Amino acid sequence: MLVTGASGVVGAELMERARRRGWDAVGCSAGGGNASVAWPMGDTAPPPALRRPWSVIVHAAARPRFDLPPETARRANVRPLTALAPLMSSQTHLIHISTAYATGWTGSIESTDLADYRNTYEYSKAEAERVARSRYAPLTIVRPSIVVGRRSDGAVARLSGPYILPRVFAAGLVTDIAGDASAFIDLVPVCDVAECVLDIAGTPPPPDVRVETIGLGVNAPRLEEVVTLVTGAANRWLAERSAPALPRFEIVPVQERHRTSVLAPLLPYLTITRPLPITRHIEPVTPLVETLVRWVLENDPELARQHRAGVTPRGEST
Repeated sequence: MLVTGASGVVGAELMERARRRGWDAVGCSAGGGNASVAWPMGDTAPPPALRRPWSVIVHAAARPRFDLPPETARRANVRPLTALAPLMSSQTHLIHISTAYATGWTGSIESTDLADYRNTYEYSKAEAERVARSRYAPLTIVRPSIVVGRRSDGAVARLSGPYILPRVFAAGLVTDIAGDASAFIDLVPVCDVAECVLDIAGTPPPPDVRVETIGLGVNAPRLEEVVTLVTGAANRWLAERSAPALPRFEIVPVQERHRTSVLAPLLPYLTITRPLPITRHIEPVTPLVETLVRWVLENDPELARQHRAGVTPRGEST
């Protein structure tokens, strides 16, 4: 098995679990992190170490940034996929990691109009799916919802995506949450994504294109519940250290001032009131919030710096 993006959130978890299951798993990443082969995909040809037959290639390499210019997003999320061509054979099952939000506003990946997507990340991931279908079928596309730390300890390889929230609130950069209190916040632990991929890898390729969307769907917690759970978990952690508690964050309608705030890229995901069309349902995640929050508070170097400096959630020195 070859895993691209082996130092990323999904790739790192997948490498660890694949080897536990007995796979001869080799990883690659742009910089060679996580003991992987260095390969800047799309910029250079595959290195000799990767030019061998592969039963399975899991393409997890991506740049999950919502604010990239369109062409930058395409270079980051489409070109690496096309770079796989020299490594593919008729015996290779490609498992392409996409996102449950690749269907944008319309519910389809077919549009080439940026306006049909919430951001350039979705736009580029939709194009990547179209490219994968046209070049590499039969294949499997796995679309996770919002990926968070694993169930056992909350650990995650990179603090990206939703993890911007604790930093922003701890620094006092925002004092309320703009969104819809009833919005579905569909979270999926990274271990569930990895197990889904490995289950698929252990089966024959589909006859054409198989799409698995993994998450909670109608069982996803609502924004109001997530805010309550996260704030409660953080306050218990702070109380153990005799630190000031977080304020009560109000959920307010999206206003113009929010569209230019540091959290602006996340706003579209805090107003989704229609559940995702899940094909692989996972176990509830609300019992894991305590574990997830504690891991972030104890392992995010920026939050640790603020805590040592005695910065309150409103950004005022204690």
